[in-house]
Amino acid sequence: MNRQIVALKRRLLWLCLIFAISAPSLFAAQGGIDFTIRYYNQTIAYPDSKIPIKIEITNNSGQPFRFSLSSDHAFNLSFDVLTLTNVAVPQSNQFIMSRNTNQPVFFREVSLDPGQQFSFVENLSDFVNLGAPTAGAGVYVVQATFYPTLYSAGATDAMKSNMLTLNVHPGSASIPSVQAAIDASTGEVLKQEALPPDEVVAYTITARQKSQWNKFFLYIDVKNLMLQQPDLQRRYVRSSDQQQRDMVTAFKQQLQQQKTDSDILVVPSSFTILKTSYTPTEATVQVLENFTYPSYTEKKEYTYYLHRPQNVWLIYNYTVRNLGTQ
Repeated sequence: MNRQIVALKRRLLWLCLIFAISAPSLFAAQGGIDFTIRYYNQTIAYPDSKIPIKIEITNNSGQPFRFSLSSDHAFNLSFDVLTLTNVAVPQSNQFIMSRNTNQPVFFREVSLDPGQQFSFVENLSDFVNLGAPTAGAGVYVVQATFYPTLYSAGATDAMKSNMLTLNVHPGSASIPSVQAAIDASTGEVLKQEALPPDEVVAYTITARQKSQWNKFFLYIDVKNLMLQQPDLQRRYVRSSDQQQRDMVTAFKQQLQQQKTDSDILVVPSSFTILKTSYTPTEATVQVLENFTYPSYTEKKEYTYYLHRPQNVWLIYNYTVRNLGTQ
């Protein structure tokens, strides 16, 4: 009987969650003022991740809306993060200190005319502690509260936002394998896309020019690139499965640390795609690459070889032809 009650409660919670997400205006609109939240970019969330959330206040009423904006947004904003069993994630130490420190609160007045919107981005982890012993990996419901006249214990004008679901993965954002899946400049998840061969090559060269290693390796078949070297290929064939995996990892590290003499690592000052040819599974892309030095410019023609094992083109080999200097 108890199990049936627990199951019924969870089902009702899920129904409430789906209803809240599908109809956010019921929670977010007060007198024509919409207060909504959304994820600023799509990221992989871990207990120690930064989770940027965009706060949007929109005046859909027929008259100006004025509110006070504190220099410390903890006096304007709070987040309620609940597990699916309705257990609250504890507030962060930073948030608690901001709210309870005895200091003057500086703010400015913001006025929104009808149709205008005001937005800013906050890090959810500044408000709640997803790494607390009672939190961690799991699925959560996130809702924000906005205080137009600043936070006080008896505030009556607080506004509730729509709800978001948050899936927190086990592990840590500082683990190298996790970092390799994330764009360091935006925090977004790097995903292979079904780009044509010439765009794959251009993407890879541009990433190398910017020293964006995560992007550089996104479309490189590291194992098959390694196997183009006869000595490594012979050693690979004689190795166990684990040793083979270790070889590929070590080769990738050598490439990133530039400890191997590989022309694919040399950074061109500019490049031009000359010719692309391909079948359904194999492709070649010829590229003119210029390497500028203080007194001359060296020109080389790179031919990149790609294959498509799973609907995504990957670079697995290349050749280089010197074209002289100017």
